[in-house]
Amino acid sequence: MKKTPDFIEDRIKWRASQRSLPNKNVFLFENLNDKVKMKYLTHFDEENSGKIILLFTDSKKNWTALGTKMIIGYNGAKLNSIKLDSIQDVISKNLKEQYLQAEAGETKLKKIKKRNERELSVIDFNGNETVFITKKGNDFFSLWNIVLMITRLNK
Repeated sequence: MKKTPDFIEDRIKWRASQRSLPNKNVFLFENLNDKVKMKYLTHFDEENSGKIILLFTDSKKNWTALGTKMIIGYNGAKLNSIKLDSIQDVISKNLKEQYLQAEAGETKLKKIKKRNERELSVIDFNGNETVFITKKGNDFFSLWNIVLMITRLNK
């Protein structure tokens, strides 16, 4: 069953409210002033990304925008994006790297300090990995939780 953009928007906003968003680093895009919106709107258009709902900021150089059709991120040097309906898996980049090293026999799994996590690895159905950056800790886990919810809605 295909979910409408309005349904996706409502679910994102609902999940964000469950995670105490917006906050000082995460914004409802519709509440930003026009000057700030234009700074980000030069990187994407609504036809491709859908309506932008949340904007996660890390610094002046790193941000992640979550729309009704796509996630768009900027890591200070490169713009990345992935369509929501093409997401297969979502995991912390550090955790994924540890699993790969453990499988290769290089190291044992270590306990990851959750407060230091900030890079979300999103894998599409073709196996392509895209990394999105947020503020460490709660903002990261909020993004992870919302993207995981969207992934489950699309299955």
